[in-house]
Amino acid sequence: MSKAQDLKKVRDNNGLGIRTREFIIDNKEETIQSYYENILSAEEINKSVEEYRVNMDIVSKEFKERTKLQDKDIAFLTVATMLQCARIYLVNYFTKIEKAGSGNKKEAFLHEKQEKILGKFGFEENEHGRLYYAPLKQIVLGRGVPYDATAYFSENYKLFEGANHRFSTLGHDPLFGLIFGTTNILTNTITCNQKIVLKTNHVIYDENMKNPKISRYASTPKMFESVKDRIINEKEAVVAAVIKQLIHIGTDLYTPCGIQLPGASLILDKANVEKLTKYVSTGDVIKFGASAAIDCLINMIIRIVHSCKWLYEEDGDFSKELYEIRTRKIILYSNLFATSSNVIYTGLTGNMKDFDFAGFAITAYRLFSDTNFMDKIKYEFLNSQVSKVYEEKLGEDSLYY
Repeated sequence: MSKAQDLKKVRDNNGLGIRTREFIIDNKEETIQSYYENILSAEEINKSVEEYRVNMDIVSKEFKERTKLQDKDIAFLTVATMLQCARIYLVNYFTKIEKAGSGNKKEAFLHEKQEKILGKFGFEENEHGRLYYAPLKQIVLGRGVPYDATAYFSENYKLFEGANHRFSTLGHDPLFGLIFGTTNILTNTITCNQKIVLKTNHVIYDENMKNPKISRYASTPKMFESVKDRIINEKEAVVAAVIKQLIHIGTDLYTPCGIQLPGASLILDKANVEKLTKYVSTGDVIKFGASAAIDCLINMIIRIVHSCKWLYEEDGDFSKELYEIRTRKIILYSNLFATSSNVIYTGLTGNMKDFDFAGFAITAYRLFSDTNFMDKIKYEFLNSQVSKVYEEKLGEDSLYY
């Protein structure tokens, strides 16, 4: 390749157009290459190429200087990193797996809230339960739910054979449980999915509304018919049952068995539902969503505050695009630092439940999007600044072209 072609290629690769004086080629076969070779010697071409590289280095250094993090940026980075690390710690703390029972702090807290909320509902002291009817008193004062019963009154109907009861009962489904679980609470029943066939059984309690036991089969249509009447005539009882259903799901979310994904109990058999829930549960989905939302919120707050006009001075050399690179660097670096620390911690503990999947996903996305944005701005800046250098020179000495 000739020196003229080398010079032309360097300029073309960097998007720099070349202003040329108009000329007429008498010989139709004469090319641009020969034109350059006629007006520039090999030494002049080498000098031009070297001059271009020097100018590009100068502009590159200017870009690095104007986009590097300043003292106030470091302060933002420190705060952002601390917030992201705090997010990971708090999300893991509040979603920590605990055994169900008296030692479960989250369960105790939710039961306390349940008693406080349901305690506002008025009920008749002398009201008694009957088939397909749980009195409001029982809904309010009883801590448990009928579909949590595992003991049988007499005959063993083998409702939970081969799996934990949570994966057989539709009341434990986080979505459809709002229908079946609430209905079971209102009717003292338990509904299970037995090979794609819904089966409902009555649940009986002792005189103190404790010790639930599974009794004979019930009619699922009749169960819903009873609830339909209460929706019309006893709205308070329905509201209390919905609240109790939501709180009960909340108490089971972060226990060793967990809560299955919505609809899993209707589609899969109980054994496969249990296997699936070991890998990903509703609690994991909620944790991922909450962590991602908080992560994005922190990033948004940092971006808004750092972009406030009172934090920078708009002088003649100020560029919003270059300033945004500094903002993005703060957000990207804070995410990288927090995610890296979480990866190290998870590796040391060996507990994958502590791994911040949401933060990792967002960091990976930002690593791709932010670096692309920075490369784009850098490309535009380098080309525009180098073009200015040659435009100024063209004004001084147009004979160069």
